[in-house]
Amino acid sequence: MWGLMIISYLFITFTSILLLLTALQGYFQFQIIQANHPQFALLTTIFYMLTETLIMFYFIGSGTAIKKTIQISNLDTKLYDKIKKTKMKLFPHLTLNMIFVGIVFILGGAVQTGIMSGWIHGILFNLSFLHFMYTTLLQHNGFKENVAIISELANYTIAKVNGASV
Repeated sequence: MWGLMIISYLFITFTSILLLLTALQGYFQFQIIQANHPQFALLTTIFYMLTETLIMFYFIGSGTAIKKTIQISNLDTKLYDKIKKTKMKLFPHLTLNMIFVGIVFILGGAVQTGIMSGWIHGILFNLSFLHFMYTTLLQHNGFKENVAIISELANYTIAKVNGASV
């Protein structure tokens, strides 16, 4: 679990850098690793989607593991309610941001073919990036809440093993 969380933070950082480079490349029209803006934007979008999917499955997997532990140990289900609350805060924004970034990438093609103005694409990218930053904050808070719940669950389990009342 800890390894996946660390990988998620590394991916979030790398995704942020890729998104910023893509924005700068779109504005200043320079090449990165011999890739023009649409090519680099494709790489960025794919890595972004990988990152967000990894984070979603982290929360799904840890929530399932916590639920099973609670059921096996006959512990208070309020801990699992906290997990559901965290997911209810995080998943709508995470999914919405994935849609935003996907739309911005697709509309980049419309700019390349001359169907749409570049400034509209730029504004939509900026809004998507701001929402990405907000979603990143929600993810960080979700990770913190998840760690707190796992710590609380460990304390319950230790107390139960030692014979203390839970």
